[in-house]
Amino acid sequence: MNRYLLPLCILLAGPLTAAPLPENVYFRAMQDEMHRTQKELRVPGNPKPFFTGYKVIATTSQGFAARFGVPVVQSPTPRTNVALQAYVYAGTAKKNSSGFENDAYYYQPDVSSMVPVSYEGLRRVLWRLTDAAYVAAANSYEKKEAYKRRKNITDTTPDFTSAPKSEYVQQIPPFPQLDGAYYQQLVNSLSAMGKQLPFLEAFSTSVLFSQRDLYFLDSEGDFYQYSVLSAQLVLTGSLRNRDGYKESAVENIALAWDQPADLDDLQQKTQTFLDQLQNMYQARKAEPYLGPVLLEPKAAGGFVHQLFIRNANNPKPLLSAQRETDSTVGQFKDKLGMRVISHLLDVYDRPQMSHYQGEPLRGFTPVDDEGVTAEELPLVQSGKLTALPAARSPIEGQKRSNGHARMSDWVYPRAILSNVFVEPKQPLPQEALEERFLDRCRELELEYCYIFPRFPAINGGKGELNFAWRVYTADGHKEPVYGLRLENITTRSLRDVLAAGQESRVSHFTDSLSRLPLSVVTPALLVDEIEILPTQRKPERKPFVSLP
Repeated sequence: MNRYLLPLCILLAGPLTAAPLPENVYFRAMQDEMHRTQKELRVPGNPKPFFTGYKVIATTSQGFAARFGVPVVQSPTPRTNVALQAYVYAGTAKKNSSGFENDAYYYQPDVSSMVPVSYEGLRRVLWRLTDAAYVAAANSYEKKEAYKRRKNITDTTPDFTSAPKSEYVQQIPPFPQLDGAYYQQLVNSLSAMGKQLPFLEAFSTSVLFSQRDLYFLDSEGDFYQYSVLSAQLVLTGSLRNRDGYKESAVENIALAWDQPADLDDLQQKTQTFLDQLQNMYQARKAEPYLGPVLLEPKAAGGFVHQLFIRNANNPKPLLSAQRETDSTVGQFKDKLGMRVISHLLDVYDRPQMSHYQGEPLRGFTPVDDEGVTAEELPLVQSGKLTALPAARSPIEGQKRSNGHARMSDWVYPRAILSNVFVEPKQPLPQEALEERFLDRCRELELEYCYIFPRFPAINGGKGELNFAWRVYTADGHKEPVYGLRLENITTRSLRDVLAAGQESRVSHFTDSLSRLPLSVVTPALLVDEIEILPTQRKPERKPFVSLP
């Protein structure tokens, strides 16, 4: 039995070719219902549908898990979930319902999950979704126009720009027949390694295979079909440290689809994770600190996601009858040409890249969800913001779409980044980067500095990190620290990057606002100043009886 997927064969049909729609039940149902929508969907007194988009997401997954060597009940066969999305813009290219939300219909596509996978079932669901989407669009059109009159908005920029026809077709492979006994034994043996640490309250390992098949068709005839693959080992541990604080950690390790898992390699990585849990158990509580922090590549990925990507996304605010300002809009919307990050760095968005160093990139988007071919963006050059993601609704300084309209079940297509690459102009070898770090700490006459393996979620300029390394400047020795509360973290920190490493790594995220997957490729980064205070959490009551 195969333990892995075979490599994919890919066919890219560019915008100059007239490729036919792929032959499958999803496109047959979408095309037939789209024809009926364009021909028949009219309501007297309401604007007609101007642009319609259909999207199918068929997700097949299979997993195997164990805790402390004991199997966890899993599905013995792959499970498939099919979701449909539909959205409608009502009006014309000059004036339509896009970009507005009101108290009756929120700015999100109509979605149906667990759709019957048959032509008749798909047609029925698409019919229902389209009807609801059109009602929402017609309502939004009228309220948007009333809102613009009330606010005296006279902007004549069209709501929707034209774009060349886009097509992308990738062969969709069947989900593999996995060797269930092999993978179950693998997670059993790896999770049993947790027994060596008596203080662990929980330790589990799981292998997760997921294949997301995506299909899209719009009323202009743009379409795509491709798969996004994910295979990973997930390690999860929780404990109560020596001071009584509950702590937990998760490690995601990418697995190859086209070759069996290397047991020795995974055992070594699991042991490294257990060593981290041991350090978390022995860690000292943080003390107030203000100074340089060296971000390891995964921490640098979180740093870039939290402070750069979020502020580059959604550069065009939604008009809203519910609120005066759009809280989802990025802070960089008016900063084209300004320095937003260290002059030592360039930043690119590469939606067409599907892999980096053999690892799948989760932001892979060959054609966006408004039917536009996704373009590589030189976002930052020598620290200056030179481009922003754009959808078909133009923004100041960028009058056309660059193929970054991405839709989730949470929002209509918005301008969202996908695969972000941070590239230093003067990268340093690891040893030289660490020496630069310690030299800077000594310049500031600090007894110690910090290295972050991860970067926390930031909300209101604050975030909590449950583990870091304290590095002493006298001799460079390290000790583990827990309970770090980051304060006053703003986009200013992006400009405080003093140096970067040579070796880049991939980090994966699900954006908390858009709920879309994205990948960040970045080296280690040295940030000149981060403020740390001890956590305000209180320790848990100790158990009456110790662990068995």
